Amino acid sequence: MPTDETAPHSKTFFQRISHFLLIAAYLWLLLSVFTLHNAVTASDWTLATHLGEVTLKALLFGKFVLIAEHLHLGRRAEHLPLVWPILIKAALFAIVLIGFDVLEEHLLAAFRPAPAGAPAEAFTLSSPAQIASLTFMAFIALIPFFGINELGRVMGREKLQALFFKSRG
Repeated sequence: MPTDETAPHSKTFFQRISHFLLIAAYLWLLLSVFTLHNAVTASDWTLATHLGEVTLKALLFGKFVLIAEHLHLGRRAEHLPLVWPILIKAALFAIVLIGFDVLEEHLLAAFRPAPAGAPAEAFTLSSPAQIASLTFMAFIALIPFFGINELGRVMGREKLQALFFKSRG
């Protein structure tokens, strides 16, 4: 039974866990749709079997988002009209996520090189154009996430939740 001293800590702990799970779920949805799109356009349905990898990547990316939030990435723009912090945070976080994705690919290639004669993966981030394209897609995909997040910051999380999840009739 939590005492009065431990109650705020457990509330904060559960708020943080639910925030992390919400971020990871949003990223999982985006990565799953992207994986499905790649499977359809490449006519390679084996890509659809990578949902386990997508789940791990979403959890890892969720942790990167939490770290960037903790470091106050984009907070300088919060005094500007609401559109600017949304766009600035979406851009900065897209750069962070794709940067870590590129770093992950290079580390995996360094520690686990592909065997000779093995087919190259269909979708690797091997050129600046591919990296720029994926960063732009991540930027666009993160706009709704930060739009809702910033609305909650300005209006209050409880009021935003009531608007989305409580009947108004």
